[in-house]
Amino acid sequence: MTSSEYATEPGENDEAIDRWGSATLGQDPLLASFTLEPYSAVRPHVPFYRFFHYPDILDFRANGFEVDHFVEIFDSLDEARYSQALQVHKLLRQRGGNLIWNARRAREIEFSVRASLHRFGISDVPSLLRKMLGRAFPDESISSLSVDLINVYFWACLALVARRYSWKEPALERYADYLELPLLISGLLPEKEQNAA
Repeated sequence: MTSSEYATEPGENDEAIDRWGSATLGQDPLLASFTLEPYSAVRPHVPFYRFFHYPDILDFRANGFEVDHFVEIFDSLDEARYSQALQVHKLLRQRGGNLIWNARRAREIEFSVRASLHRFGISDVPSLLRKMLGRAFPDESISSLSVDLINVYFWACLALVARRYSWKEPALERYADYLELPLLISGLLPEKEQNAA
């Protein structure tokens, strides 16, 4: 079926239907869903950030941010490998941390950044980011590795927010560098961010 068959009025086309999965191949989406091939053009992989609840997106927008601002980091989480997750897990669980980075210090910095964001009137942003990142691992797919990944990616997203407000409080730039370090060490930081650092 095409968008013209779904349209309620003549001449009305729905771009979402025209550009989604099996419709791009001219197949009926219902019939195509019965295919035996798990990953094909009929059933492409859809990133987790396409399934955010719209009220969360609106709350995010009300605080001055769009989801598009974090897409590179969300894509990096979506493409993270098991070996990288193990590396992050070891980094977070290392007793006493190491000379370069310490998980306890990162948590302290997180609360300093949260306090700054509260002063700037956007205290809801960290909670919304944590909630959105939680959608990357639905239901039973959550494990200690995925919790560690969520924590590290949350800090990276918080670093993006902190950088946006570093002109008001210069210490936020230092905090952002520290919060992004686990992704940089494990090779998960998006290329654009690595070149800028």
